[in-house]
Amino acid sequence: MRYLFVLSLFTIIVFPSCVSMKEPVFNGIDKVQMNKLGKGRSQVTLQLHYFNPNNKKARLKNAEGEAWMDSTYLGHFVVNEPVDIPANSDFTIPVKLDVEMKHILRHSLSALMNEQVLITINGKAKVGKSGLYKKIPLHYEGNQNLQELFK
Repeated sequence: MRYLFVLSLFTIIVFPSCVSMKEPVFNGIDKVQMNKLGKGRSQVTLQLHYFNPNNKKARLKNAEGEAWMDSTYLGHFVVNEPVDIPANSDFTIPVKLDVEMKHILRHSLSALMNEQVLITINGKAKVGKSGLYKKIPLHYEGNQNLQELFK
């Protein structure tokens, strides 16, 4: 009986906080840095800028997925460093993207000619707090100005 009471209390305290979380708002890419440049693959670090609209802090444990630019596959990305997400505040996530250079070089001229490119991201992230983490899907699709990124 005591076990059932503790389980019920735990569910009452934890469940509402998991249900009411709003998704962070993507504000753009702050910085792009080339880490490794190669013929086949290159590695780029992106600083993604977000706003947390929740009044509770959280922690991003890790994330990974795939990225596209104007329907051209860019490569696989990972976030392998934990990121603390403050309540009602801006935060950045350092993302390492392994870029497939053969796809980029084929479409680089058309991408550089356009002021805006369509960026698409699909993946999964592990987010939570106090040791309770939940896998959530990641999806973003929006236009990005390439000239502003490489200033």
